[in-house]
Amino acid sequence: MAESLKLRLIKNAGWLFGAEIISKLLAYGVIVILSRTLGPEGLGQYSFIFYYVGLLGIFSDLGVGYYFMREVARDKSRLKELLPDVLGFKIVLAGINFLIIVGITLFLPKPGWMKVLIILAGAEAVLTWIAGIFVRIIYAHEVTKYEAMARAVERFWAFFVGGAVLYVFKSLSPFIVALLAGYTLRELLRIRWSLRFVDELRVRFRPEVWKNLLMKSYPFWFIGLFTLIYYRTDMVMLSLLRGDYETGIYRAAFTLIEVSLFIPGIVVSTTMPSMARLWKEDRKTLETLFKKSFQMLALIGIGGLAGYYIFARLGILIVFGEKFLPSVPVLRILAFAVPFMFLNSLFGSYMNATGRELTFTKITGFTALLNVVLNYVLILNYGAEGAAVATVVSQGIASVLSSYTIPLRGSSK
Repeated sequence: MAESLKLRLIKNAGWLFGAEIISKLLAYGVIVILSRTLGPEGLGQYSFIFYYVGLLGIFSDLGVGYYFMREVARDKSRLKELLPDVLGFKIVLAGINFLIIVGITLFLPKPGWMKVLIILAGAEAVLTWIAGIFVRIIYAHEVTKYEAMARAVERFWAFFVGGAVLYVFKSLSPFIVALLAGYTLRELLRIRWSLRFVDELRVRFRPEVWKNLLMKSYPFWFIGLFTLIYYRTDMVMLSLLRGDYETGIYRAAFTLIEVSLFIPGIVVSTTMPSMARLWKEDRKTLETLFKKSFQMLALIGIGGLAGYYIFARLGILIVFGEKFLPSVPVLRILAFAVPFMFLNSLFGSYMNATGRELTFTKITGFTALLNVVLNYVLILNYGAEGAAVATVVSQGIASVLSSYTIPLRGSSK
């Protein structure tokens, strides 16, 4: 079993790794084109639109998606039982969340054209939220190639079509419309390919069943809520408190940090379903899997810290140009968050897979609240550099709290 698991994880990681390399290169190519065409202010506006929509997507799932994936990963026969009710619930939640976005956006202190783009992005997000259930089906079956291909297709679209639109119009509005078309294509592919694992696609709207689902999934929603606040607050608060230019400076630095985050993303995506299954079947193998993952992510994370700190100026100049030199100190500060980010992804996946989601909820809730407070105080006083410090402190505290919860000698006690 251990050898079979190892080969499956390597195969799945290989698909995601290849797709992520292609996707990241194209994604950051798009960011570079945008940055060099529209400057820090344009990058700041672009970042605000998508981070804002993401932050307001807090009611689009309520943890049902993650609970659904874990249960199907443990017992494939539950797919037929759970999918109709989960899908009906997601459709209703996505519709409600879109109305929330529209209502709040109307009162934003932003120009009218940005509000229109935000509402368009929110409309596309409805499809993304619903398609998320189909992505969970793919991951629950421990197959990653379809998700890898869907991501790659969207990134090719963004780079070539979005890049061409930006080159011709040199304006943010048509560029974002082109990106949203690519996102729509990605979600349709996700749905189509996931149906290979579904015998019959049905949708049920049964509020009494949704209530029972929520009783089991709400910890995952709080985790998702706190994670959204944690990762989206800095960009939104920077835009509202210090303006689009400062947001663009921070986004440039964080974009380079994001380059490395595909590594823990691959590890978590390929190991989480296996962890959930091994928790029931073979805890000794689970312990070994966790230890190996921890050691690998810790070493790569420390290497990433050193690389980002040493080559910060060179990286900013090559990728974004001299206009973004104020991003250099921000990047050097953010570098210290890299090892923590890597390990926190693993800690969260492990706790969710092994039934400790309430513990992880408490940790993410505390650190999310801390992050908001730190961002408010530090952004007002230090701008983008303050936001970077808030990220490092919050990530570090999350790692410390999680390490006390998960003793590295294993979970088989």
